[in-house]
Amino acid sequence: MHYPPDLSLASSYIPACLCILKCALAFILFIFSPVRGWIGLCCLLLVDRILWNQPGAVLDVNAVAVALVGGLMVMHTRADGLHTVAHLAVAGVWALFSALQIVGLTRLHRAYEVLLGACAVTVLSCLYQAPERAEFLGLRAFAFVVANTTLPYIAVMMQQYEIDTYVNACRTLLVLLCELEVACGWVVAYMLCIGYQIRSGPAAKRKHDASSEPQAVVVVHSKSPSPPPPPPSTPRADPSAPDEAALLREALASRRGAR
Repeated sequence: MHYPPDLSLASSYIPACLCILKCALAFILFIFSPVRGWIGLCCLLLVDRILWNQPGAVLDVNAVAVALVGGLMVMHTRADGLHTVAHLAVAGVWALFSALQIVGLTRLHRAYEVLLGACAVTVLSCLYQAPERAEFLGLRAFAFVVANTTLPYIAVMMQQYEIDTYVNACRTLLVLLCELEVACGWVVAYMLCIGYQIRSGPAAKRKHDASSEPQAVVVVHSKSPSPPPPPPSTPRADPSAPDEAALLREALASRRGAR
């Protein structure tokens, strides 16, 4: 995202509504269209992305829709895959790496995370997974869409602007491409990681620092007002001191007598 969006504006939540509507329409078309109709669905999503994509929005709506349809296609074609338990190891490594990235124990570039997700999807597409009923498939799709719609806003509140839609899609594709028990476990683990991230995020750190720093204490000492200083006293004449006028008269009289 190019700029931090203001979540107090109603226009910031328009991409979330578009994401839910587009993904719901794409899921309905995927369920009711034949296998060859998926090619037309992919072309429709590609045209939608090229012509009506909004790169500066909170989330990339078309990227979520493409990831949803792609994950459903991979899941549907795994019915004739190789029967092995290697998918558990691939899903475990993928989930562990994603969990470390979420809680912040590792700080790798998003390109490595996207590359790991692409390799994991490629390997899992060759391994067997039993087909599921439409209601369970809809539950997976609903969890995937809700997660990718909510996580960008959580990243904005946590001031993690480097996490974009592609990273969130790579972390949540496990909901579509794993067995139902593993997918439910990953949802619970993801929510715990998000809770830990929110608890130890920038806002929590600022609150902890504000509560731990010593606060200035102002002590006011009340003193009784001191009495005003006495006014300067006027000098009084000393009665024992000789009168200067009398001395001057005596001096003048003695000078006249000497003449």
